[in-house]
Amino acid sequence: MTPETPPPQDHGGETQRPQNDPRFGPEAQASVDRSLAVLHDAGDALRVLRGVETNGSAFAAYLMLTDTNLAADDLIDRFHDAYVDAWESFAEIRRDILENLGWLDAVKHVMDVQGIPEDQLIWNTPAIDQQIFDTYDAILLDGWWHLFNK
Repeated sequence: MTPETPPPQDHGGETQRPQNDPRFGPEAQASVDRSLAVLHDAGDALRVLRGVETNGSAFAAYLMLTDTNLAADDLIDRFHDAYVDAWESFAEIRRDILENLGWLDAVKHVMDVQGIPEDQLIWNTPAIDQQIFDTYDAILLDGWWHLFNK
C-alpha cells in the first residue's frame, strides 16, 4: 500500500451510500458506479465522490444528464448552478411550478370572481408537463424526480 493507493477496504466494489440521504437507492448507486467506471483520472473520480458525499441522490441524478462533463474541474459548481430540487411525484412538480408562477392563485381568483364551480375548469396537464420538460431536465431516480435548469 502506498499513499496513492487507499487501503483495500476503501477501494473496489460499490461506493459508500451517503448517510444523510434516504433517497439514495440502488439506481443512484448504479449512476455513480457507471460514472466512476468511465473516469480514468483519480482527481475526477474523487470530485464525483465528493459531489455524491455532499449532495447525495441529487448529484447521482446530475451524473445521468447527457451533457454532464464528468471530468470538469467545476463539476460540483455546475451541479449547484443547475439543480432545482427533488419531488416524489411529477404532480408535485407541476403544482409547485404553477404556484411559483402565480397561476394557481390567479385562476382561483378568476373562478371566485366569476362564480365558476371548481369542476368546470381543468388544467391541460399534458401541455404543462411538456412545457416543464422543455424548460428543465428531469431525472426519475429511485422514485424521486430531480429537476435541473437547462
